[in-house]
Parts: sequence; structure tokens; C-alpha cells
Amino acid sequence: MAQIALVERMMKHKLPSPVRTLCRAGITIALTLAPVLAQGAPAQSLAPPAVGQVAPEHTPHLATHRAVYRLTLGDTGPGSNVTDIRGQLVYDFQGSACQGYTLNTRLITEVIDRDGKPSVSDIRSESWEDASGEHFRFQTSQYADGKLAESTKGTARRVPHHPDNVAVRLEKPQRTGLTLTGNILFPTQHSLTLLKAALAGQTRVQADIYDGSEKGIKMYETSSLIGAPLELSANSQLPAIKNSGALDSIPSWPIVVSYYEQTPKKDGLPAYEISFRMYANGVSRKLKLDYGTFSLDGELASIEFLETKPCP
Repeated sequence: MAQIALVERMMKHKLPSPVRTLCRAGITIALTLAPVLAQGAPAQSLAPPAVGQVAPEHTPHLATHRAVYRLTLGDTGPGSNVTDIRGQLVYDFQGSACQGYTLNTRLITEVIDRDGKPSVSDIRSESWEDASGEHFRFQTSQYADGKLAESTKGTARRVPHHPDNVAVRLEKPQRTGLTLTGNILFPTQHSLTLLKAALAGQTRVQADIYDGSEKGIKMYETSSLIGAPLELSANSQLPAIKNSGALDSIPSWPIVVSYYEQTPKKDGLPAYEISFRMYANGVSRKLKLDYGTFSLDGELASIEFLETKPCP
């Protein structure tokens, strides 16, 4: 790695490849799993409106909970320049179909390069999304070796009478606005779409995802594959942790979500993929984060289910 400070490389977009990739994809990964986990209490500035929304019909129930995933290095390939990665992914998911959904996440990773030098990445994100998929608020901070390297804050709102258009207003890293067009879903809306598709026996979901990552100025095209439902006994074959027994009687599916840049790579391969087992209440286990030159495995280390106010 270069000898200049990691934070300077981050600001100049010259991070060592594994760290740069983790920073670029970390927010998207955390928010893709939005209905599943997290860390911390909701930030007051991102709290849902005081007036509750009417719960949409036929919306799957998402379990509110806090969870922690332990991350370890999986596979490595040519050009990865990494000998070890370890870390944890922490989520706090709260809300309901009538209140909207609040998510706080934190993704901390330590990357060890081939020279044995460590680099620590710390990505903290807060978001709120209404259940109808009309509004989305987000705030993200990225730290490199303990120093703040980048902050993003903004809102996204579906344009009235033009559902394919999303108006984005950014406060950080600089005040600006843009309009995105496509089959755009926000993170929890995407997860609900996956659940509805799985419950209906569908096997593929195509959608554009906007989650406020990449400084809030871009979206990803995604292709999701949903496998056949797993046997209920499959959960008992996973490591036993406190409260995980609550998942034993809940249906689950293996899911792979592939993320593509809007300008496709010449080889047609995705920028990265996330695979996981998703339960019918939104909880996930058996994570795999595949960045191409390396992958991370995520095991559920702890989970705490929280009470939710019922919708009126």
C-alpha cells in the first residue's frame, strides 16, 4: 500500500482495493438487509412523522430487532492484496407498516494487506423510510483509521404523478439536487418486494435500488434470485444462539442479490453480490458478501427481538 495516510487516499479515491470496495459497498449491504438487524437507537432527526400512516394491505410483517453479524474472510482471488479481513455488522431495525421503518447500522472491518499492515473502515448509517415507499431519509458517515473521511446526508422523494422519478436533495457532501429515473425501490421497499415474491413462489426480482450510497448521487441495477423454500429443520443446523429458536417455525428462502453499475462492466459481471437466508419475518442468516476479488462470510452472533406497537 502507499505510505500516505489512509484518509487522504480515501478523499482522493485511492484507497487500497479491498478497503475502497468495502467503503463503496458497505452502505448498500447494510441497507439491503434492512428488515433484519442493526445497532443503536434511531436518531431524532430521522424519526418518523408524528402522524401515523395507514398500513398498506398484504404487507409482510417485519420483525423489529437488534442483531450482530460476525464477519470473516471467505474466498480470495487474484489481485485482492488481502490476507485477512475481520469485523462485524450491527443493525437496529424498528418500525411498522403504519409508522415507517427506522434503521441504524454500523459496519466495522479491519483489512490486513499482504505486508501485514492493517486498515480499519467504520461505516455508520441512519435512515428512515415510509411504508409506502414514497419518502426516504438517510445519513452516513465513513471513518478510515478513526478519522472522518466522508459524510452523506439527504432525502429522496417519489415525484407526484411520476412514480418512475425520484427527486433527491443532498445536504452533504455538498448541497445539490438530482432526479433519478427507473424502476426505483428504496431499501426496505426492496426487501418487502423480495419477501412478497418469495411468498408468492416467484424466483426472480429485477429492480433499481437507491440507498444514498456513493455520495447519494447514484443507484444500482439489481437482479435477485430466490431459491425454493428451505425445510423448517434447516435452522436447527445453524449455530445455536440466544433467541434464534424463534426462527425454527418460520419459512425461509436462499436469496442472491447481484448489484450492477449503471454503466455495465465489459465482462457483464456484477459489481458485487450478497447472498443470505431470509426468513418470512425479514430476519436473515448465513450472509455472504462477494466483491469479486474476495468475499466475506457473515454469521449471526446475537439477536434480540423487540416489541412493536400494533398498527391501528
